[in-house]
Amino acid sequence: MDDRFDVIIVGGRVAGSTLAARLGKQNVKVLLIDRAAFPSLPAVSSPIIYACTMRLLDEIGADESKYAYNTPKVRRVATEARDYRALATIPRDGNRDYAYAIDRARFDAALWEHASTYPTVKALDHFAAVDLLRDSESGSVMGIVGKPKGEAPRNYYANIVVGADGHWSLVARKVDAQLYNEHRGRKTSLYYAYWRNLAPYDLPSPIVISHGTGDGLGYLVMDSADGTTAVVVEGFSDVLAHYDCGDAEQSYLDMLRHAPRIWERVKNAERVTSVRGTKVVDSFYRQAYGNGWALVGDALHHKDPLGGQGIYDAAFGAKTLAEAIAEYRAGIEWQTSMLNYQRRFEAETLPMYYHTLTATNNFEPQGYFQRLLGRYACENPEFVENLIRVPTRLIEPARVMDTPIVVRSVAKGVVRDVQRALTGTPSPAAIPPLPTQQSTVTSAAHSGMGCLSWLLVLPIIMLFGWGRSSHPITRNRIE
Repeated sequence: MDDRFDVIIVGGRVAGSTLAARLGKQNVKVLLIDRAAFPSLPAVSSPIIYACTMRLLDEIGADESKYAYNTPKVRRVATEARDYRALATIPRDGNRDYAYAIDRARFDAALWEHASTYPTVKALDHFAAVDLLRDSESGSVMGIVGKPKGEAPRNYYANIVVGADGHWSLVARKVDAQLYNEHRGRKTSLYYAYWRNLAPYDLPSPIVISHGTGDGLGYLVMDSADGTTAVVVEGFSDVLAHYDCGDAEQSYLDMLRHAPRIWERVKNAERVTSVRGTKVVDSFYRQAYGNGWALVGDALHHKDPLGGQGIYDAAFGAKTLAEAIAEYRAGIEWQTSMLNYQRRFEAETLPMYYHTLTATNNFEPQGYFQRLLGRYACENPEFVENLIRVPTRLIEPARVMDTPIVVRSVAKGVVRDVQRALTGTPSPAAIPPLPTQQSTVTSAAHSGMGCLSWLLVLPIIMLFGWGRSSHPITRNRIE
């Protein structure tokens, strides 16, 4: 095999494959490698993608019928908190008004196969990078030591080596890429598995359901590919640690039992995957580039999955890096083109990054006033529809808390509370009891003036930072 390329990309999942496809469209000679074989699952991922992500995939010609094969189009999102819930519809963006809770093995394989169709892209799985090659005088990266499975290592050379190899990137470690904008506050953890034959929900499928218990745990239930449903648990690491019995699967089941509405649906269902997850979710940016190298995807930027933006960030980063490489190949200095890459990527992702970190505050137990505001939000369709526009990237996160909307939500909520207290009418946001629970009529006082446990999980949670941020972040930029 030829050992000289224009670009070597280490890591062939979303960021690596979409970058390779974009470079292939530019007739750049690319070696795309991954230590895994496709199709296969990444270490941790239970994602949702919206039209904004699919539009980036359209640009490289990726086939939606392949990467979303047999995956239902989700058009509704329900957010529950004990007695109340908010219902939102995925807003139309271009010609799409739906999302997918994708199967990552199928999704990644489709993107890998698409990248490999470009004549100038050589895609090799079961192929690991074990080290970087450097110029003895300048120290610039000039290639990799690559090891195909079952073969001896050998050297491969390139003008640019890109690390698209995930959170624990070998490329980032070998070049000592520095962290910045690092979240140093209270960490979160998450666990998930895929199930079949869940007990029916009271609304039609497919649907994404977030559920908060009000005491530190949040749940996400997403209808996914091949009749499966992802069931995710997230919360602060120290809270989830109380459920740690040394057996991940038993701990996960214990957390599901903690939420009766979730457990009622899964207790007789069939779990079809092992329990996966991470004990500590890190949130950071890394130095984006150096002499002869660049980072993209989770190697460059990683954050709490609460906002559902991981796939979008990877695909957008690949687009921006491909544009910067084109600038470099057209004669712009490496430092200038890569600085442009870093700045464009930050401009697109930083607002959502800070917003997501602020939103994790809502895993904290909430006081009466916060719960009351949460219920007012659930009851205001204008507010709810505005909220779903954040993860779909149709509105800037800061605009969700526009003062007029907040004032209208509170004012309307107070008026409705008075009316219900006088008439005994239940809240329109009230959810029906579980099938196994005795159906009871909520008292007029409770339905009129009761509390709402805070909204905890994607996507409605993205509202409730209320401008608070207790998360220490190192905000230095590396240029």
